[in-house]
Amino acid sequence: MPEVAKRLGIGSKHPVSWIEAMSAKLKLQKGVALAIVSRAPVSKIKVSDLEGIKYILLPNDCNKVDYWNEVFTLFNPEVIHVYGTESDQSYQLLKNHGDKPIIISLQGILTEYQHHYYAGVEFLDMIRFTTLRDVLKKQGFFAGRRDFIRRSKKEQELLKMAKNVEGRSTWDKVSALNINPELNYYYCPRMIRAPFYEGGWDIGKVESHSIFVHQGNYPVKGLHFVIPALAQLKIKYPGVKLYVSGQDLYSPTAQYTKLLPYGYPNYLKYLIKKYNVRDSIVFTGALNAEQLALHLRKMNVVVLPSSIENAPNSIVEAQLVGVPVVASFVGGNMEMVHHDDDGFLYCYNEPNMLSEYVSRIFEDYELAKSFSEKAREHALKKHDPGKLVNTLLDIYSKIR
Repeated sequence: MPEVAKRLGIGSKHPVSWIEAMSAKLKLQKGVALAIVSRAPVSKIKVSDLEGIKYILLPNDCNKVDYWNEVFTLFNPEVIHVYGTESDQSYQLLKNHGDKPIIISLQGILTEYQHHYYAGVEFLDMIRFTTLRDVLKKQGFFAGRRDFIRRSKKEQELLKMAKNVEGRSTWDKVSALNINPELNYYYCPRMIRAPFYEGGWDIGKVESHSIFVHQGNYPVKGLHFVIPALAQLKIKYPGVKLYVSGQDLYSPTAQYTKLLPYGYPNYLKYLIKKYNVRDSIVFTGALNAEQLALHLRKMNVVVLPSSIENAPNSIVEAQLVGVPVVASFVGGNMEMVHHDDDGFLYCYNEPNMLSEYVSRIFEDYELAKSFSEKAREHALKKHDPGKLVNTLLDIYSKIR
């Protein structure tokens, strides 16, 4: 978690914003004591108490060593809430301690994700843009999918051992029950971080013809289909700007990334040059919650172009702020965006349709305002913090 990582002077590879938001509320509930267990670059189990939460850090070899008995002596839980089906420490927990009251949150389900990994990238392009680093590090197009397949097998074993899961969409329910029909499924939308609930989007104050996309670091995120759509929009709106959060393709922070780049970023740079849109793309770098909420308030539209998603927080964050959303018709997206009512849905590999729907929002202020108001109203009801805490505590009471 970011707080304890900062205290220990180590990196936090993933901000896990949904755990951060929910834990901040849970720790305030009467009768609740909370511990968060995660892996970290430590040589032995390390415990850190910070702002009412006990953080227990496991060594990175937890995929081979069962540390859970030691964890249980440090903190004896009435309920264990596992986030995600893909981690080694979660597998060890289910394999060796399946008699404990455990519920698993469904995040991305790799068993389904692996089918969509290439996201419409042509085979010859994958061959052409595979780099030496992809081969040496066993990453890139082909190794990336093989890794998904490998981890999906462990995921299936984990779900077959599990009794209880918690999810957010029909898609994750169907996907999980397809692996284990005996699972008890509980529904609970995600808690979102506080800055997004403040709203603040105003069509009169946005940067005209601006688009925001949350990262595009591997094919599933679909950025390669946004680039040709951007080229079409640029003909009609010469000043159009696409903002992409995350690492700048052209200014990587690590020197070895400059010398040995990955294949997918190289492919994106090829497309950017091919479609002549370099001056229309801005890479924002990593953004914390406050920075992201502030940035979203300035955007004309948010696009989520992934080839597969469960129920992404990025859509909810945009809706809570009030930015109109155009999202791909995949996974759980269609339950979050209601086409032509509070946003648009499109087939992720059809940049022509993406361009059309973004253009409609650019052109029609009343449509943009209507989408904004309806989506924010729906999101505030569905992701009400007080209601979500009560929902989760009720689920916990049922599996104890």
